[in-house]
Amino acid sequence: MERMIALSLFLLLALALPAAGQSREFRQTVAFQPGGELVFDTDKGSVKLTAWERAEVAVYARIEPPEDEEADYARRAVEAARVEITGDARHLSIRSNFDDVPNKSERWGYSRRSPHIHYEIQAPRSLNLRLTADRSRVNLQGFTGRLQLQTDRSPLEARDLAGEVQIKVDRGEIRLDALRGSLSLNTDRTNSRIAAFAIEGDSRLNISRGEVEMSVPDAQRLSVSARTGRRETFRSDFPLTTRSFNNDQIEGTINGGGPRLSVEGDRSNVYLRRQ
Repeated sequence: MERMIALSLFLLLALALPAAGQSREFRQTVAFQPGGELVFDTDKGSVKLTAWERAEVAVYARIEPPEDEEADYARRAVEAARVEITGDARHLSIRSNFDDVPNKSERWGYSRRSPHIHYEIQAPRSLNLRLTADRSRVNLQGFTGRLQLQTDRSPLEARDLAGEVQIKVDRGEIRLDALRGSLSLNTDRTNSRIAAFAIEGDSRLNISRGEVEMSVPDAQRLSVSARTGRRETFRSDFPLTTRSFNNDQIEGTINGGGPRLSVEGDRSNVYLRRQ
């Protein structure tokens, strides 16, 4: 009897766990001209996007089953997920498609569990990028151009970016290093660390319920407009030549003035550090 009970428990556990080897892989390389537009959209997983010198985009994706699902459902979910690549050498789109992932029957209705898709993508250094990611770890390195990044519940790390950088993050964590150009940063419930930022164009920080620590070169020239108040703080390691200073607004220059840095938000702390 004890052996029968033990065997039954083993079988129940085996049914509850995904079977080994259920993940599958996707590989494709397509022509892409430097300076073109690359659109990337994913949900649940990760993406590592790095620059190279070839006129093509190489996509590798590993599709893994959702956690804590029965083996049969996990297998069907992995098989149904798709990596879609559309467009041409001047405008290319890469998208995670979960439309065909089956519903899972439950006592109180039907739902479905999407698998994880982990990407490794290589693309030309010069491009215009529009990236959208939800519940995915994002890592970028080595690009220059107009870079628009939007994430939700996703940590973002980037290094060696140049150009016009726009970032919007809801509930994440940001780490940027070796950034050159202009930055528009809009965050909610997110802490950011920005190191070695050479500000070469007008930039804006709009921070809600979070902190930003940003280091810039010692010789950085800036014109600063920062809103402060009972719930907003702006601090600078640089001497600030103040033109206007009242209870809720600072207007001044650093090293004689330069590109405009606008800071505003709600329940936020912004620190400008010497590099």
